[in-house]
Amino acid sequence: MVTYTRRLQLTGGSTYIISLPSKWIRSNNLQRGSEIIISELDDSLQLSSGQPKKIEISKKIMINDQIDVNEFQRILISVYISGFNTLVIGSKEYLNEELREVIKRFSRLVMGIEIFEESSNSITLQNVLDSSSFPLSKAVRRMSLNVEAMINDTITGVENSEVKLLENVIERDDEVDRYLYYLYREVRAGTEEGNNAVYYLIFSRILERLADHTVNICKIWKSKPSSDKSNANGIVDYLKESLELFNESVEAFYSRKFNVLNGLIEKKGNIIEMKNKLVNEAKSEKQSNVVSSISEEILRIGLYSTDIAELAMDLLLGERNEITIGKE
Repeated sequence: MVTYTRRLQLTGGSTYIISLPSKWIRSNNLQRGSEIIISELDDSLQLSSGQPKKIEISKKIMINDQIDVNEFQRILISVYISGFNTLVIGSKEYLNEELREVIKRFSRLVMGIEIFEESSNSITLQNVLDSSSFPLSKAVRRMSLNVEAMINDTITGVENSEVKLLENVIERDDEVDRYLYYLYREVRAGTEEGNNAVYYLIFSRILERLADHTVNICKIWKSKPSSDKSNANGIVDYLKESLELFNESVEAFYSRKFNVLNGLIEKKGNIIEMKNKLVNEAKSEKQSNVVSSISEEILRIGLYSTDIAELAMDLLLGERNEITIGKE
């Protein structure tokens, strides 16, 4: 850290001024009329330029040999989460079509990444998303709306035996993953959310698991013979109950409704009872296997929903220095 000594001067009879180091002025691209931010820190003052420097992060991946495409996909996602402005993916010889397709699929899977340049042996990706316009709270909110829509469409798909709708729900799982990777990256980079960032990160992970269980329901029901619609009503009712609990917990998280949280958490028992009832009502062994598998997935949706309520309570109590419990 470089320190400077300046003498305080008085001008106009009541205004105190000091000169600023010319080197600091030049390095921050300041000039006459530029704004300076002065922050008071106990008995010290901190000066900063009105437009903070943007640090550009450039990374490079070199492929020297054959690589498994699934491993390559995981590497790309890990590099995305670590953060970059520019990523160059290159090879000493050439990038084959399979690797190019993985890169293009990756650019569609994550948020804000576009292909900037492409040649026979390299592809350059750039991050074009300004994360300041898309904070964590908004990203998690969008993510929760996607999960809600997936569960709603699963209910309709099971109720009306709409296979194409169930397949559409399965495909939309990637959209939820996009938000998850974005949140991982932003939390790692540090955000304006401060201490709440960890709660949004946990929330996003719960939402990702909810989406996975919803997809599993669609896959199991889709595999049933089209003529077999038995137990559909019971499954739909159970799924509606879990969706209602999910919506109530998400609303309580955002509205900070402390007085309803404990009641939502205590609904775990109801969710477990509904599962046992649904399984016991299955008439044949074949039906029982399918119902048992689907009801287990729905149970997880319900239990994860109560986890959101618990997380909301953790967040609320963490924000308060004084807590009153019980009726006055």
